[in-house]
Amino acid sequence: MESTTVTTSEEQVIATPPHATAGEVLLRRIRFVCAIAVAAAIFWHVGWRVVRPFDPDGPVSLLMVDQGVIAMAQLLGLAVITSGLAVAICGPGSADRGPLAIAIGLATLGLRGSELDKLIMYRLFPPSTVRLPVDPFPTTALMAECWLWLALIAVGFVVGHWVDSWFGPPADRRATTQNAPSRRTTGERSADVGYSAGAVIVASLAAWAALSFTLDSNREPILKGQVYFGVGVSFLLGGLIAHGFFKTGSRMWSLVLVAVVASLAYVLGGPSAKSIEHARTTGTYLNLNPLARPLPLEYAALGALGALWERDWMRLLRALFGLSSDDRA
Repeated sequence: MESTTVTTSEEQVIATPPHATAGEVLLRRIRFVCAIAVAAAIFWHVGWRVVRPFDPDGPVSLLMVDQGVIAMAQLLGLAVITSGLAVAICGPGSADRGPLAIAIGLATLGLRGSELDKLIMYRLFPPSTVRLPVDPFPTTALMAECWLWLALIAVGFVVGHWVDSWFGPPADRRATTQNAPSRRTTGERSADVGYSAGAVIVASLAAWAALSFTLDSNREPILKGQVYFGVGVSFLLGGLIAHGFFKTGSRMWSLVLVAVVASLAYVLGGPSAKSIEHARTTGTYLNLNPLARPLPLEYAALGALGALWERDWMRLLRALFGLSSDDRA
């Protein structure tokens, strides 16, 4: 009994991670800022050469690229490099920084282009030398493009965990890793799926309400800064609210959240056939619903950025109000 008690207490001491000092926290933040800067620089310079639209005034969209398949393959290589470098710079235990770095890079890439209304007007009144489909607002194509961008961000999860495995298990978690079972039970996995589904529903409602407020009305012009702020903050608020109700282990629900909200926005907020025909007949500007104004790239990049960043903001809010930064608290 005595040996068992001693062993158990020793294991608890070894398994309990020490609190990070102020210097270690500062170093982590500096490494995170450096990882963001590297990701933004890669996509700003190299990514723009890959997806530069054939219309100089056009937005960054696969619908404005001559060879979208080749461009997506090249972006996949950039995503692998960016996520791997981000995790390597941030250090061990930072596998989730991989998809976050890709989202930041794509958001930086979108800054070099225009907005969705330029694409709609280009398809509505194409040049005489260009033949385009009749539909200026391709709902299915916009949804599919958003899903492709999200799939590109999801690659960061795989690359992030792969690069993070290079560091090996941390010394303060080796005892826990050796003593704990290597696989989760079926009940734990099913519970995590249920929590993730509930988080998607709650966060979708919250993000939809926030988007309706932050993106203004269809009478106002589309401003890139407002779109970036509105989409990022809306999904951040949705993630924070969902975090208060459900404690999920996987982060993939964040990307599912963005796909659900963006798809509903394009389906419900797209222009009607009557308004399209009126704009084509009169040669006037086609107003878009505020929820359908962001590009697929903006929905995917900024939505994933806000949803994936919510844990950092949750720790900041906990520290601001003097609460424990541990999620178990």
